[in-house]
Amino acid sequence: MASNALHVAESYLFALFVMLASGALASKVAERLRLPDIVLYVVAGFLLGPSVLGVLSIPQGGAFHDAVLSLGAAWIVFQGGLEMRFQVLRRMWLSVLLLATVGLAITAAVVGVAAHVALALPMLSALLLGSLLASTDPASLVPVFQRLSIRARVAQAVIAESAFTDATGAMLTALVLERVMAPGTGVHAGAVDLVEQIARLALGGAVIGLAFGLLAAWLVRRHAPPTPGGRSLYLVLAALGSYATAAELGASGFMASFVAGMVLVHAPKRWPKVEEPDRHQLEGFVDAMSLQFRMLIFISLGSQVSIPLMAHHLGRTLAVVAVFMLVARPLTVLASLLPDRRAKWTWREIVFFFWVRETGTIAIALAGLVQSTGASGASVFTQVAATAVIATLLLQASTTPLVARWLGLLER
Repeated sequence: MASNALHVAESYLFALFVMLASGALASKVAERLRLPDIVLYVVAGFLLGPSVLGVLSIPQGGAFHDAVLSLGAAWIVFQGGLEMRFQVLRRMWLSVLLLATVGLAITAAVVGVAAHVALALPMLSALLLGSLLASTDPASLVPVFQRLSIRARVAQAVIAESAFTDATGAMLTALVLERVMAPGTGVHAGAVDLVEQIARLALGGAVIGLAFGLLAAWLVRRHAPPTPGGRSLYLVLAALGSYATAAELGASGFMASFVAGMVLVHAPKRWPKVEEPDRHQLEGFVDAMSLQFRMLIFISLGSQVSIPLMAHHLGRTLAVVAVFMLVARPLTVLASLLPDRRAKWTWREIVFFFWVRETGTIAIALAGLVQSTGASGASVFTQVAATAVIATLLLQASTTPLVARWLGLLER
């Protein structure tokens, strides 16, 4: 028994080495080809997986697979909270709030109906697919805006939306998943029961995240660690501790991680400030961890992509993705931005919002986690999510500079 456990542990370590090494190589190739690195990670995972070389064999629903997805998604959501700024929300809080709530629900509903019709999924399973695809991806959007001088308020609003929808999208997915896995609940759940579930997931996660964020902020600012870079441990404790605690208590782990990150950067002003060198060191640590988790998530799921299954559903999957990009997104933007009279969005900015809508880490991670539960119709979730990620990154992320220039949104 002991030797078998040791063999399993060694196989996991070898898998980690292969995934990180191939991810580093894929990053270099993506940089040379000027392609989004996420796409190359999926390709690397597919080539290393059982369908081609057979180097990686990661059982779907196994402990290693679920741990990679859960930890990686929690860290990415935590980073989204760290990038959130209250001064941005003060100027356009209504737009961001509507995009992350009403807009998220519209995207999930439209994509859900399309998946129900095109893929013949049960309605609840189709809504589950729409929910996990509804969040945008700060990990994909931030590098795009770092390379461009897009009008500041537009860039800030898009990044704020992506940060919030990571948390709310994960929470909506958990909510719908409970309905799918609970026999006899159906779509028409009681209003009181639904409100109780939302309160438990959202408010419970927010309270836990608040506690972990304040504790981590106090430790980072007031407790000097004995070794250089020791403050990074407090970030890990905040991100993963808040997620694990919330999940253990039945709240939303993703909401907890997001709030912990947001609270950490908005600690009380009377607390000592982190010195500039230490702050840059912490930011570098967060970026490095995010990069490694993205490699692990996408290579792991790329290794499980089934070409026969994807080819069998390709036409119908592309139809769902087309509705996702060309119908759901414009409806979401119009319903979210037009009511915000204070922001005074121009038609050029609104059209830009139509097009800028990358899907990435959280959608893929949620697809893998949902598929591992054995939910009805979930066998195609990873295939649809991978197609959506590749389509939005290749078609939208790569053309964002051209669209911004055409709409006159680039600043000197």
